[in-house]
Amino acid sequence: MRSVTPILRISLALALLLLSACGYSLVDWSPDQYRTIQIQPLDGPMERNALRVRMQDALITRCLAGSGLQPRGQDSDLRLAGRLVNYVENVIATDPDGRTKTIQFNFVVSFTLKDNTGKTLWSLNSYRYSDQFDVATRQAAFRDEAVFLQDEALRAVADLVITNITLAVNEQTPPAGEAAGENEDSN
Repeated sequence: MRSVTPILRISLALALLLLSACGYSLVDWSPDQYRTIQIQPLDGPMERNALRVRMQDALITRCLAGSGLQPRGQDSDLRLAGRLVNYVENVIATDPDGRTKTIQFNFVVSFTLKDNTGKTLWSLNSYRYSDQFDVATRQAAFRDEAVFLQDEALRAVADLVITNITLAVNEQTPPAGEAAGENEDSN
């Protein structure tokens, strides 16, 4: 097993070298002027509280995985507020015994990203996400698999939101002193 590690490292280095020769490069998604983000609990109907909490968890997980922003509390550089406007779950197909085979999740969500001064940097209003998922388990375990499939759908929405937030934050121009590379120690 240890002899595989050097081979993998060499293969990865060669792959990166070949990709860079073709014009590809690694992207630093970490924003210069924003380091932390508060991901607030989503607003929405109380009967969907568990779903709203899982959406917030998916956003935090996705943020940690690839945005360069660290989720924090009230003293954050950025604040993401969201609302679960609507959620509908539909059975699309059943098997001959009447068991669910395909399920569709429909979310309508809205998000707003603001900086610590209250300036809106990005918003997504009434975004409708809809996707179908095949249910593979027996009926007794249906609810567990449905929750797992809901989480997959929530992760897809979180990917969209965090990717757009990262792009919006990176498009922001830094304050005047930072833009010129000035700092207090450059005297």
